[in-house]
Amino acid sequence: MQKPRSRLAANKSSPEDMQEGKQKQPLNLTALRQTSGFMIRLLQIQIFEEFFEYFSADGFSPAEHSALILIRDNPSVTQSEVADALRIQLPNLVKILSRLETKGYIKRKRSSRDKRAVELTLTARGKQVAAQASDMGDDFNRLVLAPLGEKEQSQFLSMLNRLVRPRPNKRVQD
Repeated sequence: MQKPRSRLAANKSSPEDMQEGKQKQPLNLTALRQTSGFMIRLLQIQIFEEFFEYFSADGFSPAEHSALILIRDNPSVTQSEVADALRIQLPNLVKILSRLETKGYIKRKRSSRDKRAVELTLTARGKQVAAQASDMGDDFNRLVLAPLGEKEQSQFLSMLNRLVRPRPNKRVQD
């Protein structure tokens, strides 16, 4: 998988500026750094870039990793429930699930509760991979949160959980 490129390379100078001896001044982001949306977006990009590098040997994207863990923790969850929980459009999730199914990590079957729905379960191989992915995810999260002390890490995650609101009319438990 190719690592996404950041569009936030504000401090890079063009070859023309370097030849003329001009060094571009860094952009003033003072006002933007006071906005939660901008800072959360920067953090998201940073984490995704680091995630792709950290998980490159295993070839997991953040969405594949999240889907695998969600399926592990919710046996017989439906595709629609996974899409809602991860806030992914169903057609995009179906592509992710197809990759996981092709790798032999998940199985899909018609729901006995609702014949219109498709339930997802992990295969034996999927359970092994999910356990490895979970361990790697825990290690990765420790690295991401390392600049914060233990108490700050707990507070930060608690604040994020308070800020992320459930989607209206969607069944997602804490």
